Amino acid sequence: MAEQTSTNASIIIPTMNRVDFVIRQLRYYASVGCQHIIYIGDSSSKEESEKIQNEIKRLGDTINVKYYYLPPYNIWQAHYYLLTQVKEKYTCLSGDDDYQIPDSITKCAEFLETNQEYTTASGHAVSFRLKQNGVHGELLRLADYKRRQIENNTGAERIINFFDDNYFVTFFSVNRTNQTREYWKSSEKISDQAFGSEILPNSLSLIHGKSKILDCLGFVRQIHGQNNGLLGTFDWITSSEWCSSYSLFEKVISENLATKDNISTKDAVGITKQAFLAYLHKQFNKVYNEDIPVSKRSYFYGSVLKSIRSKITKIFPFLKYIYRVVVKPRLTGKKELHYEVLRTESEYYKDFKPVMDSFTGH
Repeated sequence: MAEQTSTNASIIIPTMNRVDFVIRQLRYYASVGCQHIIYIGDSSSKEESEKIQNEIKRLGDTINVKYYYLPPYNIWQAHYYLLTQVKEKYTCLSGDDDYQIPDSITKCAEFLETNQEYTTASGHAVSFRLKQNGVHGELLRLADYKRRQIENNTGAERIINFFDDNYFVTFFSVNRTNQTREYWKSSEKISDQAFGSEILPNSLSLIHGKSKILDCLGFVRQIHGQNNGLLGTFDWITSSEWCSSYSLFEKVISENLATKDNISTKDAVGITKQAFLAYLHKQFNKVYNEDIPVSKRSYFYGSVLKSIRSKITKIFPFLKYIYRVVVKPRLTGKKELHYEVLRTESEYYKDFKPVMDSFTGH
């Protein structure tokens, strides 16, 4: 059984009828000797539930799993219920098809232990797609998955920064359990899924503290071809639940801002509107650019440039290596993690290799 320390954390996994993904993730944690407690909230059918429980029994003492059968619960309810059961000081969410890196969870918990002004900490992250949407298969592509370091001094500055150009899901990072439980409790009356299960609790996390990115691989997310169940931006804001949900969101955020920054409620409401308007502006720009056809000329030149670049890299493959490993990091100050994790000499490879073995079935 995993030894308990002050920096042990919980990994929360809500799931519903995706038994093979859950089993894949549990076997990964067993293979790397995960020291953290895994909480599963399962809303599956009885038959699927039994498969997960049998796998937990099979793995025995190689991992520490607390399993809860929650058939009437949706994903938000399962997540919140698990938070009420967690005893560890730190916690992080994992989708049933994702991977948290246990050693990086420990590093993040150690950072939070000595930096009280931070509410959340994470390593870098990548996402992957398989050629066939499923549990195992051949890797189709890797991409960097957005994590953000937000270190402004006030809640108002952080929430504006967050919505303006740095939005990310904070709960895939390591968080303080007591705070996280309160953030999710605040969203229980919001009927809209996007506000209640993501935007509000994420926002509260950044109002109450800073976000840190540590130089390690912390999280690997699987991307599928199908829709995630959330509405597109236009359909979202024209839905019947949007207005009432936004009103509750604005109320909770402005009240927390006013308390945290010691400002008037009127000023806090103005800041909330300013921040969220920036978020909507970016979302609508994205939708517009995706849906409105570009001119034939710009499409033509874009295709030509892409073709030329592809031919050059095929003839001189070392140029791609030099650009990604040497040139681009110096120009941007950032590494291309989706490339780094595949290089055997990279510091991130040792943490990514067991994950890749897991989803490729090796």
